[in-house]
Amino acid sequence: MKAMKGIAWPGAVSLGLTLLALAVVAMAPAASAAAPGASAAGPGVGAGCAPDCVTFLPLIRREAARNVWLGEYYANPDLSGAPAYTLVEKRVDYDWGATGHPAGLPADFFSIRWTGYWNLEIGDYTFLAYADDGLRLWLDGQLLIDLWQPGMGSYDATAFVSTAGPHELKLEYFEETGGAAIRLQWRRTDHFPRWQGDYYSNPWLNSPRLYSQVDPVLQFDWDVGCPAWLPDCDAFSIRWNATALFLPGTQRIYAYADEGYQLFVDGTKVKEGGWLDGQPGGAVDAYYDLDVKKLEHHQLTYNVHDRGGPAEARLWIENLDDPWWDVQYYANDKLRGSPVRTEHDASIFHDWGLGVPHSGVPADGFSIRWKGQRYFHAGCYRFGMFADDGVRLWVDGELLIDEWHDGRTTYASPLTYVDSGFHEVTVEYYDGGGEAEIRFWWE
Repeated sequence: MKAMKGIAWPGAVSLGLTLLALAVVAMAPAASAAAPGASAAGPGVGAGCAPDCVTFLPLIRREAARNVWLGEYYANPDLSGAPAYTLVEKRVDYDWGATGHPAGLPADFFSIRWTGYWNLEIGDYTFLAYADDGLRLWLDGQLLIDLWQPGMGSYDATAFVSTAGPHELKLEYFEETGGAAIRLQWRRTDHFPRWQGDYYSNPWLNSPRLYSQVDPVLQFDWDVGCPAWLPDCDAFSIRWNATALFLPGTQRIYAYADEGYQLFVDGTKVKEGGWLDGQPGGAVDAYYDLDVKKLEHHQLTYNVHDRGGPAEARLWIENLDDPWWDVQYYANDKLRGSPVRTEHDASIFHDWGLGVPHSGVPADGFSIRWKGQRYFHAGCYRFGMFADDGVRLWVDGELLIDEWHDGRTTYASPLTYVDSGFHEVTVEYYDGGGEAEIRFWWE
């Protein structure tokens, strides 16, 4: 049966097909219901289907609803014949590893097609994909990425979206042998640009440049190490450049670097710390407020260097016209009882070291909850957190990060589509002892 184009089918046809599907499901063997899960979990992927997907039988071809994927899973590498089963899924973010595979498919030589209508805004979008092995990606019938061959790699394509509303995305993937992985993300890269990074094997950005790469966000903690391919972890520097489209209002640019940094806006140096011998400001949170009068682009340059010991570099931008975070501080590490203090916070970007966030909160064994509305441009996001110690993250009630344990590391959510507008975000944190730090961002 040919799928009707659009978001919904006419009522009578939809009801009839729904009843038919339910009748066939009722008669189907139990193995059919078990097909959706992946045998090896990647980021955000469980062993079973729920709650991210719904099973449909291959007898009925369904048009994917808006802002979800219709996945068609094939037990062959060329998408031929009828799919073994179909799913409705929130995200394409899978890493089955060298021996894993989607349940119900062979370990090698399988393929998948995902189709969906996703809300996009008017603007420049960049689509970022990783595959092991081949992939193809279309936007509204236009082929953006065509790597239908064995091998692994990251790929991107940029397209200007001229109309706001639902747009058709189609992603095709095949696995040959060995490792199997596929993920797809997209975002407004005029508002959230990627950074062009130039890496040097000396602390002063002196030529020759060792290599260049594109970095999605500037959130790095190398500890006593350094970026890959640098020969000396105690003497390096990096220059990042990006041009971003800013909305009207006050934009606060947060910066942190161990050891030194320089921040330039439109070619003018606006912040510097720890860059020169004896200069204060390195390894200390700093910020610069950029007052934007109208929708306009600004050029940002962020230089950092390390001359020994731990190395860290971070930069994050918050719109101060967004609602501030409502914050509750607890004198225990389990968010129990009544908070000892409540207030507002402009961002979740804190390094308290061995200190305390506020009086009344113990140096060790405290917890904090942030809740607030944040504006997102329509796109597919990965939320990131760096914490010492435990963290949890909810977006619109969905638990995306659950790392409620001691430790100091970076966490990432599964890829998550967020429609344009304000969304409810909740962050919970506890400090179990020693240093206390939390940083939250998205890309």
